[in-house]
Amino acid sequence: MRKLFSGMVLAALALSAATGAQAQQHHTGASMAGAKHELGVDLGLAYVKPNNVSGGISLQTPVDVRFGFVPRSGKKLMWEPRLTLNFNTVGGNTTYLFTPQVNALYANTPGMHRKGMYFTGGAGLVMGDGGAGSGTALKLEAGIGWRKPYESAAWRYEVGVQYVSASDNLGLFADYIAIGGRIGISLWH
Repeated sequence: MRKLFSGMVLAALALSAATGAQAQQHHTGASMAGAKHELGVDLGLAYVKPNNVSGGISLQTPVDVRFGFVPRSGKKLMWEPRLTLNFNTVGGNTTYLFTPQVNALYANTPGMHRKGMYFTGGAGLVMGDGGAGSGTALKLEAGIGWRKPYESAAWRYEVGVQYVSASDNLGLFADYIAIGGRIGISLWH
């Protein structure tokens, strides 16, 4: 558990360092055309509907951390590993879920991967301790998103659908579908 939190702290520090570097580049007038990576963080909100159970709203926090590999100019497909951590101490029971995944982003506008619309799809694993023991579930997702430039960064908006398989050990007693969105910011390095 300590290693997991240490990793999240390191990711937050890396994003902070990237933000400072971006601000310095913007201040000096450097061009972002040669960027090789897109770093970002997101917050999400979804309507979750388990199989044979009533649905509800889920706020996915604290953050979803993204690290995209920006393709060379003219290429529309970009690969983006993502990490999400959900931590809960409600009721005196500590539970956590760690979700590594890989998404593909297909740029659908002339702005390529700096601005405009894109399509995304990906797969990952939901791993952790749901209170009844540790376990793993499969996650699939698809969506559509938009980047809106903001100084040397970009706001990212995404809506989509997720499917997560059942895992008794994680407390996911039925497959579920989540429909929702996320908002975040992207920086280039």
